Amino acid sequence: MNKNLKINYKNLILSAAIGYQWSELKIFVKSLRKISNDRVILIVSNNINEIIKKKFNHYNIEYFINSKKTNFGIAQERYEIYQSVLERLKHKPKRILLTDSRDVVFQSNIFNHNFKKPLNFFLEKEKILNDSRNTRWLTRTVGTKEFEKIKNKNICCSGTTLGDYDEIIKYTNLMKKSLILFPYKRPLRHIITFKKKDTGYDQGIHNYLIHNNFFKEKECHQNEYSKICTTAYMSKFSFNKNKQLINDKGEIYCIIHQYDRCFEKDGSAVFNFEKIYD
Repeated sequence: MNKNLKINYKNLILSAAIGYQWSELKIFVKSLRKISNDRVILIVSNNINEIIKKKFNHYNIEYFINSKKTNFGIAQERYEIYQSVLERLKHKPKRILLTDSRDVVFQSNIFNHNFKKPLNFFLEKEKILNDSRNTRWLTRTVGTKEFEKIKNKNICCSGTTLGDYDEIIKYTNLMKKSLILFPYKRPLRHIITFKKKDTGYDQGIHNYLIHNNFFKEKECHQNEYSKICTTAYMSKFSFNKNKQLINDKGEIYCIIHQYDRCFEKDGSAVFNFEKIYD
């Protein structure tokens, strides 16, 4: 443990990291601790290995062991776990970042910036109807009619959400209830053929709630001008002299999400964080 690192309990970074090895988490952890002393809690499974425990201890990362069997996949069940963790905290944080872990890298501290609204969502650079997965996640949960209402909206990524404590509690609670209310309907042919269950459909519910204004005190940030870059549908990237990814305003993106999905025309990776955070 780094005893010289004084943890800031006013902010919390909360993420589900179930099933990952240290090799899949090191970029997230190392890049985060390079720019932040904020409190971090990762959700892990009860078979977490000693290597990860030692690394977490070294980087002052707390972890919460989820012993409950996930019937619907961690992407869907994380909201209930998040809520459980938050309600148990002795030090109630002022602001919380809910984030994915494996494909996330930090460039600067997002908590250093002031946001106009107490709940913040981050859009991707593509419309819902142009993405087959998001279309499927919506039509097989809330249905075709609801999909038609919001299909021309930009995809809102459920992998990063930032807000004040009370708003995050409201968000996780509504996500948890909505995932029960709108279960994923698998086609009969998939059941008969034992096709692998679809994952990530929480994003369908996430988009349904956001684009239907279930959250009044929110802001949805356009990817080009945001503090968080969701890279999946980006084709052009701009960097500053320090080789940091910047947005269209010339500002450093605090967080880069989905960095492992970006490739040059020759097939080489746009980002080489494996080498930087080896």
